Amino acid sequence: MAKKKKIVMGVLIALVVAGGGFTAYSTISGVKNSMASLGGKYSVIEAGENDLSKTISNSGKVIGNGTVDVTTKLTAEVSEVNVSIGDSVKEGDVLCVFDDSEIREKYNSLKKRIKNSDKKTESSHEKNERDLENAKSKKKVAVARAKRAYDNAVRERDNAYSKYNSLVNEYNSHLNDGPESDYDFATADATIDQLYEGLSAYDDAVTTAQDAYNDTIDQWDETIQEYQDVIDAEEFTEDNEDSKELKELKEQLDQCTVIAPQDGVITALNVNEGTIPQSASLMTIVNTDKTVIELTVKETEITHISEGMEAVVTSKVLPDEKMPAKITRIVNVLSSDPAAMAEGGEGGSGYKVEVTLDTTSEKLLIGMSASVEITLEAVGKKLSVPYSGIIEEDDKTYVYVATPDKENKGSYTAKKVEITTGVESDFYTEIAGGDVKKGDLIIENPQGDDLLAPVTDGGRIMVNE
Repeated sequence: MAKKKKIVMGVLIALVVAGGGFTAYSTISGVKNSMASLGGKYSVIEAGENDLSKTISNSGKVIGNGTVDVTTKLTAEVSEVNVSIGDSVKEGDVLCVFDDSEIREKYNSLKKRIKNSDKKTESSHEKNERDLENAKSKKKVAVARAKRAYDNAVRERDNAYSKYNSLVNEYNSHLNDGPESDYDFATADATIDQLYEGLSAYDDAVTTAQDAYNDTIDQWDETIQEYQDVIDAEEFTEDNEDSKELKELKEQLDQCTVIAPQDGVITALNVNEGTIPQSASLMTIVNTDKTVIELTVKETEITHISEGMEAVVTSKVLPDEKMPAKITRIVNVLSSDPAAMAEGGEGGSGYKVEVTLDTTSEKLLIGMSASVEITLEAVGKKLSVPYSGIIEEDDKTYVYVATPDKENKGSYTAKKVEITTGVESDFYTEIAGGDVKKGDLIIENPQGDDLLAPVTDGGRIMVNE
């Protein structure tokens, strides 16, 4: 077993130990023998349960769970911008609107020409389009009505359960009343039974409303598809150049209203009202339904991790929280991004890794820094002692346990105990076998140093308390 050595700097030794709460500061004033004659004290640490899991730690940035670049093919002036950087949007929200007057004028003019050239066919086509649009409008109304019915059923059910639970709680609160209580148990009991019998009806009403809502959507989707099939089957759109152009203009009109393709946060905005966009990219939406931290792992560590491994995330903005997470993505391509390489440690290159919190945090915003500790091997808590207390002699492993001397207060007897070691961490070694138990005082550096003589089995020592 490799032993790690303490480093002595300057003229002051600081022996700071964890678990047992023993700390000492000693000034170097002589050699080992003089310290021993003055009653030099040894540092001890309690044997205890410590987490010996193997981990690696790194820092990263909060990113989104998927990024969408909202683009356009239009070359037109933007008449309305409804969002700003940092705004949260929902799928379907209107993000911005282009001035469609020029496109609409072309569309209307071409539509009129087509109508004059083939009035009968166009009339039929228009009717089909109207039927389709009417069906879509009626679907919205029908679905909204069904949704309201469902919401009302849920609300009435919840109110019924709330009333029932409230009366039961009131009833129970009076059970220990004295004989002089004027609470009407009989009436309350009857009312509770009556309310209970009616609860199932409310549950059934919710189920019925949910089924009606789903059926409404299915029925109208089927109707809309029938109208769409009729339009798709019309031959006049296939070979007629005017009709093809009309279709393209209609698509451009639809594109004049830019809709959010997903929920998320606006992280980039490249449009302003009254101007023509200079690039196809209008804005960027980052999905925030999950909290994802991107970090860069050094190439010496990347082979030790895999997707699904558990991690713990901490952040300066949430200093008291340890957030469980898992590795959800590993990019097996060496990163050449300077910023990412800098985060990989030591200014070197690395591999991008994404860690997703088990529970989304609304307080960790896009771009915030976070620290990630990835569990390479989950060992858990084991009875362990500091590696500084372990010695090896003749292919055997020992520790020295300090036992209080009952006859001499403040004095301890050192007992040499053979042990079997197990898992190691950076600071502790597992006691897999041997006569060491939790709470035993393990002597640190029993082989001695420039200030203290080596500990001997059965020898008396003083310890820092």
